[in-house]
Amino acid sequence: MFWWMLPLAAIAAAAAAWTALRRRASNERRRPVAHADRLTALPEYQAALRRHRAWLATAAAACAVLLVSTAVAAARPADVSTVTPELHNRDIMLCLDASGSMSSADAAVVDTFAGLAGEFRGERIGLTIFDSTAIQVFPLTDDYAYAQEQLKSARDAFDGKPGSSGFLDGTWSGRGSSLIGDGLASCLNSFPDPAAQRSGQGSGHSSGQRSRSVVLATDNLLSGEPIMTLDQAARLAVDRAVRVYALNPGDLDYGRDPDQPGAQLRAAAEGTGGRYYALDSPDAVPGIVTAVEDTETAAIQGAPRAIISEVPGVLLGIALLSALALCLAAWRLQPARVRLPRTLRTPGRPRLPKDPAWPRRTAIVLLVLVAALRPGLPGGTAQAASTDLNVFFVVDTTTSMVAEDYGAGAPRLDGVRKDIMDIAKELPGARFSVITFDTTAHVRMPLSTDTLALQTITDVLEPQVTAYAKGSSVTAARQVLAERLAAARDSQPGRPRLVYYLGDGEQTSGKEPEALNPGGGLVDGGAVLGYGTAAGGRMKVNTGMEDDGGAVESGHGQYVQDTRGGAAVSVVDEGRLRTIAGQLNVPYVHRAAGDPVSAMMQQAHPTAAVHAQDDGSLATKTELYWIPAAGAFLLALLEGVAIVRKLRGFPRPASAPPASARPGPGAPGSAATGPRRAREAAR
Repeated sequence: MFWWMLPLAAIAAAAAAWTALRRRASNERRRPVAHADRLTALPEYQAALRRHRAWLATAAAACAVLLVSTAVAAARPADVSTVTPELHNRDIMLCLDASGSMSSADAAVVDTFAGLAGEFRGERIGLTIFDSTAIQVFPLTDDYAYAQEQLKSARDAFDGKPGSSGFLDGTWSGRGSSLIGDGLASCLNSFPDPAAQRSGQGSGHSSGQRSRSVVLATDNLLSGEPIMTLDQAARLAVDRAVRVYALNPGDLDYGRDPDQPGAQLRAAAEGTGGRYYALDSPDAVPGIVTAVEDTETAAIQGAPRAIISEVPGVLLGIALLSALALCLAAWRLQPARVRLPRTLRTPGRPRLPKDPAWPRRTAIVLLVLVAALRPGLPGGTAQAASTDLNVFFVVDTTTSMVAEDYGAGAPRLDGVRKDIMDIAKELPGARFSVITFDTTAHVRMPLSTDTLALQTITDVLEPQVTAYAKGSSVTAARQVLAERLAAARDSQPGRPRLVYYLGDGEQTSGKEPEALNPGGGLVDGGAVLGYGTAAGGRMKVNTGMEDDGGAVESGHGQYVQDTRGGAAVSVVDEGRLRTIAGQLNVPYVHRAAGDPVSAMMQQAHPTAAVHAQDDGSLATKTELYWIPAAGAFLLALLEGVAIVRKLRGFPRPASAPPASARPGPGAPGSAATGPRRAREAAR
């Protein structure tokens, strides 16, 4: 993270090399020695010279490795890793009746919801709105800035701000209006599957059941025939251990008549262990917050986050080994110290001086050792990282996506859920959005880095209620996708946009689908992922009244029936999927159970830049290892200068003299005295 230190280190090394190689005026007094070539040509001298040269080369190599490793370590190298912090929190789903009878009060309700979101600390919150059908505005998340942004969009829509009318799209797709029981049931289905949660396979990977609450804002003025009554939805909440806190903007004194809307809402909420409040009650917000916080928490795994962490360990290990190798080579290069008998010592003869470089070498080893211990001060942070991508998942949730031909008879949506999370793991820190389509298209999750929210939204993906199916187009998400891509481009023009379309290509609408190409260079990569087989599979009916495990009771009519008799069979239409891939200019990949995503990912997106985020960091210590590493680098420069000078002044090897020129036995420099003198000269 201090990469600017590397050019400085290179400049310092270049200056040290120039200092070592430049010629210096020498004041040393040298005495000429006659016939030195006879001495240096001796085999013993040459062997000692080769050993000396080898150790000097070893010292030079060790010093070079030491310089490089300490310089890079001082620059604080970093890597991006994914961490999953443990959280202790509760889940709260804000559930808002958006029917006509609530239109005058919904803005005030949203303000109350915003007040609730501002009071919670650590809890995950989500928002679902409903009229005849329910739409999840944002899934359970602990990203409060993101939640407040979505609540502001809701307030703008209910205030009638121009350009915000699309906020309520999709809430009128069913039959009737203000179907309170269906709306509450949809909010209950927005929680991850409790069975998977207990087994550690759900979005939270929890070790225990999390506290779950629904804050239901409605006047309970029913208009139409719901699939599930308010009492039935309340019993479902009890079965799933969810408490319902009711906010009634039309609260009146209904007396003791249990058939009045307010009395029914109060009974339903209190029957779940929750409470009932009038919207304008001063006790509403603090009462709900206190009641929720009094419930137990359970440890869960939070949203995986990409963290930039410093990784100098290998470099400092290499630096320590090279420093020790340098010391060993320097010790082998010391002049031989021959200890003479006392009777042969010459009075006044000077002793060989000690090597002044040893304190420096010792300091190098100690500094590298200290750096390797990674000293630090408390109170630091590890920066969060962001993969510089916006990723849009366009998911087919038509009835055909529960056809049982994925793997061993599993529904196709199981493969969709798995692939979404596998792709997210490959892109840590990216922003993700989920758009689903059946008869109409909905933004289930706006762009967010909260992968725990993404996991939650994929866990609760369900096909539309079979009774509401009216025929669908494979490009029903065309307009919504184009709008979301354009908004992402305008807000973050430098961030690439990837689109992953996940579906089976089955067109049940009577008209030919429009082209999905958003145009304008809005799509920078992605893939079309196809699910299903040519043989096809049967589709279970979704009545909207499944049990906790999502199972449909067996019996006549549990599968969608063909008008010609027997169970209807859905088959994959790879031709249409390839056409969609061509329109988006992305590859088409058929997906089957067990297929890895890595091969598909290599061709599906451009190289993603990774940068540090300004927020979302995790607490850690302030690293100080780079200071002793920099000190070791500076001292190693001095050692390098000394080694280069020794190499530069090293004598060239001489050729061996002819046999006739070699001294005979007993002559000066003969074998009797030559070897020792040769070793002394070489040292």
